[in-house]
Amino acid sequence: MLPLPLNHRGLRFAPVRGACGVAFVTTHPHLRCKPCGWSRTTGAKHTASRRAGAGAHRESKRKWSKAIRIWKEDRTLATETFTNREEGRRRARRDRGSFQVSERDQELLGLIAEQYAVTLDQLAVLIGRTHRTARGLRDRWCNAGWARSAKLAVSLPPFVWLTSRGGKVAQSPFRTWDPNQGLATHIEAVTNIRLLLERELRLGGWECERAIAQRFHAGPEPRPHLPDAMLMRAQDRIAIEVELTLKSRARLDAIIRDLGETYDHVWYFATPRLLPTLKEIASLTRWQNVTIHEYPPRAAELLRCDPPSALSP
Repeated sequence: MLPLPLNHRGLRFAPVRGACGVAFVTTHPHLRCKPCGWSRTTGAKHTASRRAGAGAHRESKRKWSKAIRIWKEDRTLATETFTNREEGRRRARRDRGSFQVSERDQELLGLIAEQYAVTLDQLAVLIGRTHRTARGLRDRWCNAGWARSAKLAVSLPPFVWLTSRGGKVAQSPFRTWDPNQGLATHIEAVTNIRLLLERELRLGGWECERAIAQRFHAGPEPRPHLPDAMLMRAQDRIAIEVELTLKSRARLDAIIRDLGETYDHVWYFATPRLLPTLKEIASLTRWQNVTIHEYPPRAAELLRCDPPSALSP
């Protein structure tokens, strides 16, 4: 057998067969190939040392990645905050997406529950703001699930009414109203009368039809006709009735006679075509306490209405 060749240092090389082919490694016992981890004498790998080194390398790499990520997040937050301040924009609130109930919300939602529903124009009058502001308030209520809105009459603006959740927010004693297109025009007219008498002219306190109905319990005796509302002025109880559609003369006579016997005064608001019939029936009442007004009413006419005791402080 031929002797192994010598290198320039005088060391002999032995052939070692590996996965990549045949390689010549030195036979010196103290020299190792550090890059590949092969022993130059036996060709065995230092598995334990390689695993320990790889583990330390991974741990170091993980710590560096975490530090770089934290640094990038801090820099991004500082940049966004600076940009928002530079451009004059406000940062998003922590309670964004939640809906806080204010005293104004409870008051307005309670009034809507009393009137069954209000139009968007009437809501603008109630808050004393523009139609755009009223629309924004309506949208906020709808997004919170407190109200719903739809167009119930062709000639009228959209209506707003409460959901069951809105009734709980307003702490309303009335049940949830189901939209009724046949009553939309009448409901809008009664609310207009309330805004005029209670809010604009401040003639007295308003009690809605729903509250009046709760005071009459179901029983064997027939319940008297309930007015659309009642206006409390000093010691007087003024029944408010709005008539927009033509009824039979017998039905109108029964309603006027019943209201005249129950309340101190009766104010009727009717369309011009109904005025002659209503005035004729009112002139035949026993107590002569029924006053007929044209709808829509005029403030000057209400202030001059008879009897004066109804408007006396």
